[in-house]
Amino acid sequence: MKVLITGGMGVIGAETSRKFVQEGHRPVVFARHRDDSLVADIIDKIDFEQGDVLDMPRILQAIKKHDVTHVVHAAAFVGAVSAANPALSIQVNVVGLVNVLVKRVVFTSAKGVYGPITGEYGAPTWKPIPEDLPVKPKRIYDSAKFMGENVCTYYNDNMGIETVSLRFASTYGPGKTARHGPMAVMSRIVENPANGLPFKLDQGGDDKDDFIYNKDSALGIYLATVVDKVKSRVYNIGTGVGVTLRDFERVIKKHIPKAQMEIGGGLNFYGFAYPATGVYDITRAREELGYRPQYDLERGIADYLATLKQLKAAA
Repeated sequence: MKVLITGGMGVIGAETSRKFVQEGHRPVVFARHRDDSLVADIIDKIDFEQGDVLDMPRILQAIKKHDVTHVVHAAAFVGAVSAANPALSIQVNVVGLVNVLVKRVVFTSAKGVYGPITGEYGAPTWKPIPEDLPVKPKRIYDSAKFMGENVCTYYNDNMGIETVSLRFASTYGPGKTARHGPMAVMSRIVENPANGLPFKLDQGGDDKDDFIYNKDSALGIYLATVVDKVKSRVYNIGTGVGVTLRDFERVIKKHIPKAQMEIGGGLNFYGFAYPATGVYDITRAREELGYRPQYDLERGIADYLATLKQLKAAA
């Protein structure tokens, strides 16, 4: 097996590249720009190919050059940037996917495909969300992700290419930036205190969400790539546990007792026009992929803070 990871130097892509290296593989990292900041420790254990996912000849050249058999499509036009340019968002998140379909493709989808989380799946019950819950994406980014899932299903059913789409819960970890818009709150709540800055959020401290640390996202991707036979087309990849921002505050203050944090009560800390938080049912991923999240909130934040120190020291 030889794997190519598009967006392999990005937030999730970097952890995925690292996971494959740890498991004895030498992945091909395909990205528009070279940025070693999140992969400096493994840079001599990967093959880098520069290019755009919309450039089909360039991708095919890289696939042929390295005898690629499996592709992880982690490249994406995300969050606030995606909303500001819907046409390019669809091109990168959908057409870019079409360009990389090989023997098996693991497509990184998103929780947002479910759209508003209401009824028993929302507050105050937060019943775990199953994969067969009807989807109704609202943002262009989430709509493009669902289009990508449908493309995968079509190629799987008609082209003999095995595909699998992973719907990640709300991700957090080093590297998430302002490009992610409201979702970057999960960076600020950890990185502000780590940098001696206050963190303040007016509302949302009582809301529950399923937060997955980037290394568990990478674990889900790895397992979906190497499993002998993918039994389902879509998997929820999360923790199956609902936590609040006040839980984040509690854990962070164990590490940084003097952290200045002020979080208002109520729901909707993302500030969306609809309820977007919820807890995943990860039974399918557990039973069919062998997925077991390794990072609860305590361990995830501890690793996050340690990684920030390492990145700062290396800068």
